[in-house]
Amino acid sequence: MPSLGAYAVVLVVVALTTFVALFGVRKLAFRIGAVVKPDDRRVHQRPTATLGGLAMLAGVLMGMLVAWVMGSFEAIFSGSTEPLGLVLAAVVIVAVGVIDDLREVSAPAKIAGMVLAASVLVISGISILVFRVPFAGVFVLSTDWSYLISVLWVVGMANAINLIDGLDGLAGGIV
Repeated sequence: MPSLGAYAVVLVVVALTTFVALFGVRKLAFRIGAVVKPDDRRVHQRPTATLGGLAMLAGVLMGMLVAWVMGSFEAIFSGSTEPLGLVLAAVVIVAVGVIDDLREVSAPAKIAGMVLAASVLVISGISILVFRVPFAGVFVLSTDWSYLISVLWVVGMANAINLIDGLDGLAGGIV
């Protein structure tokens, strides 16, 4: 079991990497025109850079690399497909987000990308196996229900974050 200190190191690495990467991603976004102009849905007064998911992905990837190299998380990385599945799913979801930031992507195409990312998670072993319903109890899910609930959860959470993305920095701060 990794120590609290090991988790703290990974957390600090992820936070610092994401913070530093945001400056480069912002510069890149303005250089290639990946900006959102002010409108009724947004509260900012001047054009705002998109592509923030790239900075978050950089943080996640650096955190995974540091956790892997540290050795404290050896039990998680050896003999498990979950870390690789998490990284691949993160890359898929960020790719969908970057494509959407650069050009308008239809809702069905975005949902398909989210379902693909969620499927990668489930296939790699990351899924909801126990589901707690308030006032109704705890349900242990079969593999069929586990897959469905896990995919619906990922798609629902991704869309919830996407919907609050109108305020600059809000989505990143909440995630």
